[in-house]
Amino acid sequence: MSLKKQTLSGVFWTFTDTFVLRGLSFIASVILARLLGPTEFGLIGMISIFIAIGNSLVDSGLSASIIRTKDANNEDFSTVFYLNLLMSFLVYALLFVSAPLIADFFNQEILVLIVRVYCINFIISAFSSIQMAILNRGMKFKKIMQCKIPGTILGVIVGVGMGYMGFGVWSMVWMFLTTQIVSSLMLWLNSTWKPGLVFSREKLKYHYSFGYKLMLSGLIDTFYKNVYKLIIGKFFSVQSLGYYERAYSFNSQPVTMLTSIISKVSYPLLSKIQDQKERIAIVYRQLIQFSFFIIAPMMLGAAAMAKPLFLLILGEQWLPAVPFFQILCFSGIFYPIHSFNINVLKVYGRSDLFLKLELIKKALITISILIGFQFGIYGLVWSSVFTSFVGLLINTHYSSRMIHYTTWEQVKDLSTTLVKAGFMAGFMLLFVLEMADYSLYLQLLISGIFGLVFYVLLNWMLKSPQLTFVFELIKNQKN
Repeated sequence: MSLKKQTLSGVFWTFTDTFVLRGLSFIASVILARLLGPTEFGLIGMISIFIAIGNSLVDSGLSASIIRTKDANNEDFSTVFYLNLLMSFLVYALLFVSAPLIADFFNQEILVLIVRVYCINFIISAFSSIQMAILNRGMKFKKIMQCKIPGTILGVIVGVGMGYMGFGVWSMVWMFLTTQIVSSLMLWLNSTWKPGLVFSREKLKYHYSFGYKLMLSGLIDTFYKNVYKLIIGKFFSVQSLGYYERAYSFNSQPVTMLTSIISKVSYPLLSKIQDQKERIAIVYRQLIQFSFFIIAPMMLGAAAMAKPLFLLILGEQWLPAVPFFQILCFSGIFYPIHSFNINVLKVYGRSDLFLKLELIKKALITISILIGFQFGIYGLVWSSVFTSFVGLLINTHYSSRMIHYTTWEQVKDLSTTLVKAGFMAGFMLLFVLEMADYSLYLQLLISGIFGLVFYVLLNWMLKSPQLTFVFELIKNQKN
C-alpha cells in the first residue's frame, strides 16, 4: 500500500474508532449527568490529576520509543512489557498508600476508596500496553477499533445501569474499569505477540534513554493540564469543579478526538519517512491544515451554540458550566497543533528538546495562573487561552528547525482557516440569538446546518485545499 493510501486508510479507521468509542462514552456521560449532579463529577475531577500522572509514570514514554524504533523485535517488546508491569504495581501501591492524604487535601473522605478502586486501571492497562504499541506501529487501526469497541459498549452498559440503580459516583468508576478490563483482554487475545522470558538491559537502556525524557515532559504536561481542576477543587466548591469538569470534558471531546486520530496516524507515518525532510514537511503541512480545518469551526461553532446545547443535552442544572465551556473552546482550538509540532521532535528523537520546551511553557503557565487567580475562577480559566496561544508559538519555533515549515508559514495557514471559522461562528450566533424563543432542537438544528453550509461554501468559493483533501478522503474509502 502506498504511503498516501496508508495515511488515508489510517485516518479513516482511526476516525471511526475514535468517533464510535468517544460517541458511546459521550452518550453515557450525558445520561449520567442527568442522573447524577455536579458533586459526583466534581469528585472524579478531584482525582483526575493523580490518575493522569499515574498513567504517565506507568508508560514512562516507552510505548513511543517502541513505535519509533524501526527494527524493534521480541526482545524490545518483552523488556518494555515487564518494565511497564513493574511500574504499574509500584504506582498503584504509591497511590493506595497516599489515598488518605488526597482525601484530606480536598476534605472529601469518600476519595480514599475511590482512588484505591479507580487506580486498579494502571495494572489492567499495563498488561496490554505493548500489544497496543505493536498495532499502532504497524498502523493496524482497524484491528485496534475491533478490540476496543466491545469494552466500551460493556462499560457504558455497566455505568448507565449502576447510575439508574442509584450507585452515584461509583457508576462512573465501574464504567471506566469495565471498559479497561474488557479492552485489555481483547487486545491480549487478538494479538499474535506474547511476552517471552527475556529481559535485556541494553534494550532497557536504549528505550529508557528516549522514554524517560518524554515521561518527565508528560508528567509536567499532565500536571499543568489538570492543575486548574486541582486549584478549583481546593479553593472553590466541589460543585464549581463539577461544572468546570463537565465543561472541560465537553470541550475536550472534539479536541482530543481529532488529536488522537491524527497523532496515532502521523507519528508512525512520519517515523517511516524521518530521513526525507522535504517529504516530511509536505505531509506534516497537510496534516496540520486538515486538522485545523476541522477543529476550528467545530470549537467556535460549539461556543456559539453553547447555551442551547447545554440546556438540551444536560438540562438547566448545568447552565453554570456554559461560560467555562465557551472560554475553553478558545483555549482548546490550538491543542491539536501543539500535539503535531511535538510529534516532530519525537520523530527525530529530540526528547531532550521536548523536555526543555515543556519547562519553558509551564513556567509561563505558572505565571499566568498566579495572575489569573487574582481575578477569580473565570480569570483562572481565561489564563489558559493566553498560555495556549503563546505555547503554540514556542512549539512551532522549535519544530520548524527540524522541517522546512516555518512558524510564520504555520501561523499564516492557521489564520486563514481561523478567519473563515470565525465568520461561520458569528453567522451561527446570530441564528441562535434570533431564534431564542424557538425550541432548543430548532435552534441547534438550523444554526448548525446553516453554519456548516456557510463554511463549506466559503471554502469551496476560495478553493480551499483542505476541502479537496476531505473529498479525496471520502472518495478513497468508496474505492
